Amino acid sequence: MRHTPSGTATFFGAMGRGKPPLLSDADADDVIARLRHALHTIECRELGADAAKERFGQFADTNPGHVFVGVDPDDLLAQYPDHTELHRLLGAVRDRGSAVAVTLTAERA
Repeated sequence: MRHTPSGTATFFGAMGRGKPPLLSDADADDVIARLRHALHTIECRELGADAAKERFGQFADTNPGHVFVGVDPDDLLAQYPDHTELHRLLGAVRDRGSAVAVTLTAERA
């Protein structure tokens, strides 16, 4: 169980299943993998459950609930200023995620 920035308790949705939070020493490849997973969740939610199941089969992410992706965007942008793919993925998750309850959030200790 984690706490949202507002202090209310919540659970991790699809991003938390079977995966521990990213470690503080995670490299760009670890973060990119997490962001790609978040984009998959976003795409499934944008399609809707039935279309996502048709398109992705057993890999469709149709679990309900808010998903908090535990990465610190500002820190990552400062740490990897020239990493084009990382910047693109962060922007895509930020831009598309909020409409389908997928949010980037700095992890709380």
